[in-house]
Amino acid sequence: MSKNSIAATDVKKICLACEAGAGSSVIVKNGLIKKLKKAGVDVEVVHAPVIHLGEQDADVYVCHQGLADTAQSLKPDSVVIRFMMFINDPTINKFVDDLKNGNEIVST
Repeated sequence: MSKNSIAATDVKKICLACEAGAGSSVIVKNGLIKKLKKAGVDVEVVHAPVIHLGEQDADVYVCHQGLADTAQSLKPDSVVIRFMMFINDPTINKFVDDLKNGNEIVST
């Protein structure tokens, strides 16, 4: 059975999964860190190519929609947040708001 949600208070580490580890995903990671800081959410954010997710131990994985199936197959018991836009994505904004407000974090 896969775990598709986690309590916001249990999220201590977020992994931003990317395709190759350069460019646009770094922009998303930095934007996520800024949003979390502004929201007062103290969570570690790491960055890894999606093919290396098996080596990661994050509580939540954030990745582009095009990589989400791979991420979910490598981490079937984890929460995966799928985004579409690299800047100001509404899914990432909701994720940060849910963390800030103590809501349940649910895979998208």
